[in-house]
Amino acid sequence: MEKEKEIVQLLHDIRGVLACHQASSIAEYPGRSGLSSFLDGCRLQVTSGSPGAPITEENNRSAGTASVTKKSDLGSLAEIAAEVEQCTSCALAARRSCGVSGRGRGDKVRLFVIGHWLTVTEQSSPEAVFGKEEDLMLERMLAAIHLPMEEVFVTNVIKCGVGPDIQPQAEHLDACASYLRRQITAAAPELICTMGMVATKTLLQRSQPLSRLRGRFYTYRGAEGLEIPLLPTFHPGYLVRNPEMKKATWLDLQALEKYLEK
Repeated sequence: MEKEKEIVQLLHDIRGVLACHQASSIAEYPGRSGLSSFLDGCRLQVTSGSPGAPITEENNRSAGTASVTKKSDLGSLAEIAAEVEQCTSCALAARRSCGVSGRGRGDKVRLFVIGHWLTVTEQSSPEAVFGKEEDLMLERMLAAIHLPMEEVFVTNVIKCGVGPDIQPQAEHLDACASYLRRQITAAAPELICTMGMVATKTLLQRSQPLSRLRGRFYTYRGAEGLEIPLLPTFHPGYLVRNPEMKKATWLDLQALEKYLEK
């Protein structure tokens, strides 16, 4: 039974890596001699009676034709949410208060909003994504540009809700990256808005400060040639602490509204 659990976890990890590669537009792997030798050794182990799943004709056909994960294999938003709830990909899982996949219907996503992570407090609600006060501010921001929440999906880079004493690190961001990219592919939104430096840097891989990156449109490139306009702006939590930045954020929101009106 323990061996079966290890195999299931391994398959889960492999799927996440493949999905991350696919979302990063990696379409194939080099067939070097070392890789070929390794695969030949694996085949030899299986055919000689080593423990593992039997190789059938159907398995062989699948192995020969599916070299990379297809877009349809990346999972729906609901399937990804179920994986997030069971995720143990990094050490943060043992300290999280809850899994936070995101909020939104997913059937028609016009705007995909991304923050950093949920800080869980005694005042947090089970539906919180950014936080109680931050979520209310986000709803007001979107209402100001006449965008109903039914057309928005809101999520974070980090899929664990953690206490105020926990500061996620780079390895935790890396562990969650494939979930985020798969969610974007599943939602296929018209537009992405990254809120805060963590989300912006994760998707754009740029080191400039957010004050220089915000207010301009960039292109997010995902799986299957997916290209989506992306606009960075400030996180609602930052605006709560720095209300003087609301004017600059309002300019960004107006740019979002203008784009979605096209």
